[in-house]
Amino acid sequence: MVVKKKKSVRNDASMGVSLDMSMDSMEETRFKKKYQHLIHKLSKKLHFTTIELECLLIIYYKLQKEGEIKQPGVTKTQFRDVLHCGFDMTDDNLMDRIFLAIDKGPSSYVSMETWATTLSLFLRGSLEEKIEFCFSVYDIMGEGILGRDTIFYLLRNSLVSSTGDEDAEESIKDMIEVITKKMDLDRDGKISFNDYRQSVLKQPMLLEAFGQCLPSRNAIHAFMISFTTNPGKL
Repeated sequence: MVVKKKKSVRNDASMGVSLDMSMDSMEETRFKKKYQHLIHKLSKKLHFTTIELECLLIIYYKLQKEGEIKQPGVTKTQFRDVLHCGFDMTDDNLMDRIFLAIDKGPSSYVSMETWATTLSLFLRGSLEEKIEFCFSVYDIMGEGILGRDTIFYLLRNSLVSSTGDEDAEESIKDMIEVITKKMDLDRDGKISFNDYRQSVLKQPMLLEAFGQCLPSRNAIHAFMISFTTNPGKL
């Protein structure tokens, strides 16, 4: 699947203009009426206005309709394509972990609420929200700590994926020493969530120290201007 840029979704409803110029007005009206309660619910807890949420859910709806057969939602494969092509999230080694952090359910579909919640985090999430998300991606064992084996696995996959150097073990061991020294604040040989959080709050550049699990700034800006006139500062 090739993700197409949604040029036609606009944040102009206040001026009486259709949210999506490629969508039949009656279909759009039915859509907004059907999901008005969900939109109202999400507007209270996410970083989007009501109109922005309408636009984002219409994008979801159109992705759902792209399926060859009628499907109950956007598939995880479709969402993976959005992350890969639309958000420059190309670390395939972390993609399964990212999906587990986003949605731990067994379904092969991503719900509208999960879609909107994930985009809220990616596009306008606070540093605290991103810290919690990234750590959950990195915490492979689900123990609330990043041990040396986990760190080695994450760094090795990240380094091999970006450089193609499969004989990078010594470099990785050196990196582990540097990162552990910087982030293991209680000096117990492991990086706990508190170690990670405090380190990132002091030096935000450490947020994705173990691999990319958030969109790039350029990708965020490009996606934001496709559905809102208020992309904000990045």
